[in-house]
Amino acid sequence: MKIMEHDEAVRLQAAEKYLLGQLPKEQHAAYEEHYFDCSVCAEEIKATAAFMEGARQVAREQALQTIDAKKVTSATPSIGGWFDWLKPAFAIPVLAALLLFIGYQNSVTIPRLKGSFSAPIISSSFQILGSVRGGSEGSDTGNKVRVKQGESFLVKFDFTPTGTSGEYNWRLLDPAGRAVRYGTLSGDKKYQTVSLPVVGGVQNAGKYSLVFVGDANGNEAQRLTFTVEFLQ
Repeated sequence: MKIMEHDEAVRLQAAEKYLLGQLPKEQHAAYEEHYFDCSVCAEEIKATAAFMEGARQVAREQALQTIDAKKVTSATPSIGGWFDWLKPAFAIPVLAALLLFIGYQNSVTIPRLKGSFSAPIISSSFQILGSVRGGSEGSDTGNKVRVKQGESFLVKFDFTPTGTSGEYNWRLLDPAGRAVRYGTLSGDKKYQTVSLPVVGGVQNAGKYSLVFVGDANGNEAQRLTFTVEFLQ
């Protein structure tokens, strides 16, 4: 598989499309391989994810404000139409969204065009210890990931798979055993410390498993487990 070059990633606006699920399968895998080794793209992923989380928060607040406004004014006739955008219930969230967009442009897009980037976005990073090889279940050896629900975070671990493979497919399994994230990792990462971003976080607390498969038969090469606890 060909790894995506940095200039191509910038031209394609790959970070945004990657998070939105708009990259074709081949480009998706090629970009993942690229940002594991590119600090600029890794930081851009973090910044873009933070922007999306902020935008979602604005949308949630807008919905709540709209519901509250309707409760207060349910007995009052509405003018309707375009004038609704002038009401505080709409104007304030729209202004907040615009401010988020301006901040995103200033902290991400403009520095990227200048060829530099420095945005502290993902502050939560967790070292995962006690990997288990060869498909045995094992325990999480006390690994705890304490984050807010839906908050992006980073997991760091020693990649020590069994066997040898050109690349490894990985899946992040939730407490019910469903794959909530997936991707590929190059075989040259073997015996190295790897940082894997979990963009958008997770929606359920409980025990998670990060499973790597490295051959055509689907044999498990490494499994790491950790427990997610949500902060209030």
